[in-house]
Amino acid sequence: MTYDRPWPARASAMDLVHAVLLSFPIACFSLTVLTDIAYWHTLNLLWLHFSEWLLFAGLVFGILAAIALLLDWAFRRIWLSWPAVSGGIVVLLLATLNNFIHTADGWTAVVPWGMTVSILTVFAMLVTGLFGRWGARHV
Repeated sequence: MTYDRPWPARASAMDLVHAVLLSFPIACFSLTVLTDIAYWHTLNLLWLHFSEWLLFAGLVFGILAAIALLLDWAFRRIWLSWPAVSGGIVVLLLATLNNFIHTADGWTAVVPWGMTVSILTVFAMLVTGLFGRWGARHV
């Protein structure tokens, strides 16, 4: 398999920072689905609070990763996969909406809309990851 655009000879420090920061929202938003399911089965408010904190941490690190990507784009003029960037914005918007939904108390914070938006966020992350891999290799 050949690629039109080869990988760069070495990654910049900002590439590494972006990769590290990007792993946190992926983990946090994925774990939010699991903590929502745990709350749904146990009705223990601790799981709801875990979901709130995971959403907040994922949003903070997602915004920091977006800033690192924008700085790398501004200074090094790297090529961006715009479908992946658009998907990342959609993921952050869904996570923000989900954070507002999870601020309600008890059952209504998770069932049905909190869990639904959590699953949609993870699905949007998967699609965005596919766009990113496709855009990075097949230019």
